[in-house]
Formats: sequence, C-alpha cells, structure tokens
Amino acid sequence: MVESLSGARAPLMKAALAAEVGDLAAVKTQALKALSFPEISGIELVKAVEMLLEIGQESAALRGLRKHCEGRAPRAQGFAQLGALHFEAGKTGPAARALERALKMNPGDRQSAFLLADLRLQAALRTEAEEVWHRVFAARPADTDIRLRAASQMASFGAHDAATRFVAEAEPLHDDPKEFAFMAAAITGTAPPPLPDPGYIARFFDRTAEHYNASLQGVQYRGPEILSAGLAALSITPGASLSVLDAGCGSGLSAPVLTPVAQRLDGLDISPGILEEAAKTGAYNNLFTHDLARASLPEPEAYDLVTAMDVLIYCGDLTAPLTNMAQALKPGGRLFFTAEGTGKDSADWALTPSGRYRHSLAYINDRLTAAGFALPAHVTSVTLRNEFRRPVPGLAIAATRT
Repeated sequence: MVESLSGARAPLMKAALAAEVGDLAAVKTQALKALSFPEISGIELVKAVEMLLEIGQESAALRGLRKHCEGRAPRAQGFAQLGALHFEAGKTGPAARALERALKMNPGDRQSAFLLADLRLQAALRTEAEEVWHRVFAARPADTDIRLRAASQMASFGAHDAATRFVAEAEPLHDDPKEFAFMAAAITGTAPPPLPDPGYIARFFDRTAEHYNASLQGVQYRGPEILSAGLAALSITPGASLSVLDAGCGSGLSAPVLTPVAQRLDGLDISPGILEEAAKTGAYNNLFTHDLARASLPEPEAYDLVTAMDVLIYCGDLTAPLTNMAQALKPGGRLFFTAEGTGKDSADWALTPSGRYRHSLAYINDRLTAAGFALPAHVTSVTLRNEFRRPVPGLAIAATRT
C-alpha cells in the first residue's frame, strides 16, 4: 500500500512506520524526503517537521525547510515553520524575515503574527508590532479571540495603549459579556475581580479539553515535575497508601505521579469536559465537578494529601479555596500547591494580562493560617510554564493542616 502512494505521502507513511519501531535514522531520511517534494501540502509539511523535531533533529528540519523555501513553489507553512525554528534558536533576523514571508502569503496566520509581533516588541518597536496585528485583524474581521490574544501580548510588554485599543475592537465581536469583562479587566488592569466568573472558567476548559495536553506541552507546563520533586521533599514515597485528592485535576497529568503514593485517588475540576479526559487515564477512583472557590467539598476530613497544581492561579482571593481544601484534609494532612509570582510581590494578589492571578507569599501565608494550616515548611521557587515564550516564575508550597 505504501508503494502505491505518490508525492510526499509515501515517505511520510514510511517515516511514521519507522517511528513505530524506533528506527530514527529512517524517520529522518523519510521526513526529509517528504520535504523535498515541491507539491507537498501544508499539512504534510508541518507533519514532516514535527517528525524531525520529535527525534531531536532540529538542524535537519532547518535544512529541509530552507530548501523548501528556496524552491519554486514554497508554502506559507514552510516560512512559518522556518520562522518559528529561528525564533526558538534566538536568530531574530532570519526569524523576522521568514515570518514576514509567511504573513505575506497568509495574512491570517495567528502564530506567525504572534512570533513576529514578539520580535518587534523585544526590539521596542511597538508601532511595528501593532501593525503586524492589524494585518491579521484585516484577514480575520470577526475573530474576537485573536484581538484579545494580541491585546494580552501587547499589555505583557507594557504597550498598554495598543492593548486597550485592541480590547475596544474586540468588544463588539464578543458574544459572552462576562468572559469579555474578565479578560478586559485582566488586560487593561481596570477593576480586576477577586474571582473570575465560574461559568467562564468552566467554558474555557470545556472548549480546550480535547487539545488540553497538547496546549500544555506547547507552554512547557512543568506541573508533574514540580509535584514529583515536592512529594520527594516531603518524603512521600511510592507505597505510602494515602487517600489523595487531585484538586483541579484537569486531564489527569498529575495522576502518574500520584498513583504510586495513593490507596485512593480522587479528582475534581470545574470543567465537566476536562474531567472526561481525566477519566480516560483510568487512574481515579472518583471524579467530580466542583468549584473550590465557591463550595465546600462533600467529604470533610477525607484525605491525607490534597494537591492543587496551577489551580490557585484562577483565584485572586484565596480564602475560600484554601479553607475548603483544609476542611477536606484529615488533621495532620498536607496540602501541596503552586502559585504564580515571585513571592516578593507587594500586592496581595494581581490579575495578569494572561487572565491568571499572581500572589505574594505574605498573603498566601496569611490565608493559609486563617484556613487552619501551619505556616508552610516547604516553599520552593519554580518555573511553572512558559507564557509569551518566557518562563513564568512561581512557588511550590506544602502546608500541614493543624
């Protein structure tokens, strides 16, 4: 069957088969062969590049993309992929040139626009960055999400006037007033609420459930690694046979870390859609929909350990979620969680342009004590994930219920 295929499809099929048996040399050879076909489709081109990157062949991917882009019929995706690889390598000039070509061929290319605007903002060229986004807006006249994404990027670089203009452009296009109001507050810094609308958070994760894991890979989410290191620091080892609650479990990415220490592992999340993904892991004894910021948990004093990885970043006021998790713990039970921020922030909490909250360590300690925890014996500075292609500083904290 493979031999009957023509063009780029045949080598891509062979590369996929080689990947299944671990023949990395053949993956490289066949993926590069696919890239050599002038008639390769955009989807096939992206797949060939992904295969090379998955086996650590960035230089080969660059070579293949350069040849494609120098050919007689290059694809917009070729320039987009080439620009992205140069961007990741810190080669700003080649990245900008390739991304400009990608956008000239496909003005609606969100990702190329994001990277090119980032480069302009790094160089303090705010007007040029704004112009990049206006090209995309013209190609996507009804796309409110891209306007808010662009506004968030501009605000994160301090280009607040442009961010405010983008928010204003997005407002008449948005069909959810509560969601828009929250993101507008996050981006502009105007009257940030202590908690987001619960329906907005649930809908957001419902929408992203099917590609949630892939999106976290894209931002290099480090939750499982942080959790694993935290449990080791607390001397919680495999075979501990604990009753564990994975609060804000998402798709179940923490399950492989928690299963070895758990006799019982439950998970909760605000999003029913994301819980369907968690159920596919088969790791949880019970899964249930719950809003930690607004309701106590159904079983008081049921757990030895509660974990909340990248959960409190969706709450400004931590009083209710910390109290609710404390009540779910047995006396002497432990809470392990992450928070965004350096710990040295002057304000108790702040809503960032990304729509997530950051907290000061002083405020966290105050709310932990009020909820019935001893002051944390374990506080570690960590990198939670990347945002706008840059590390997000945070804290990993363990506290014991008194």
